Amino acid sequence: MIKGVIFDMDGLMFDTERLSFRFWKQAGEKIGYEIPEEMVEGFRGRNRASIGKEILDIYGSEFDFDLFEKYKTQAQIQYMEENGVPIKPGLLVLLEYLKEKQIKMAVATSTNQELADWMLEMAQVSAYFDTFVYGNRVERSKPNPDIFLKAAEELHLPMEECLVLEDSIAGVEAGKRAGGYIIHIPDIIVVPEEVKVGITAEMESLEEVISWIEHANQSV
Repeated sequence: MIKGVIFDMDGLMFDTERLSFRFWKQAGEKIGYEIPEEMVEGFRGRNRASIGKEILDIYGSEFDFDLFEKYKTQAQIQYMEENGVPIKPGLLVLLEYLKEKQIKMAVATSTNQELADWMLEMAQVSAYFDTFVYGNRVERSKPNPDIFLKAAEELHLPMEECLVLEDSIAGVEAGKRAGGYIIHIPDIIVVPEEVKVGITAEMESLEEVISWIEHANQSV
């Protein structure tokens, strides 16, 4: 029985991974560093502490990570103030369905809390959710399962009654390790087949999730 759904945010709810990629690169250039594309790709699904540690391990303590993150966040907010938050197909319909069925909802995102809160409010979806868990609220970043376990705890549900929706490699790994149901919705990063072994399902978009939940809950 699915009693709770835990949403990743970037790349799952919002089509923002392409934006993040661009703005991390721009932020690096602004402070005088060329950030390799493969490094930026590796940021996906990971929290601030994990990204910061990797950057400082590579570039040393002279790298101003706080400024780097600040420039990236400012550029992303400016873009979305002008263009809106790009919402993924099927998100609003899914949120309305879950609300109608009284299925609890959580956001579990590695994005920093200030930016995540701003985006959720800007997209006018905050009110749907029962709780929000950010990367800074757990010790270990995805691919560890901590953020999803924390979300289930705050929904007051066992993980076995929760469905995790994810797009990234680290997120899919974390969802599998958490022990609930995990559906992969592809975004711009190709998740290797070996990572997808053991997931509950893969779907093209959020629009398909409703029928899966209907079937899962009717089967109980």
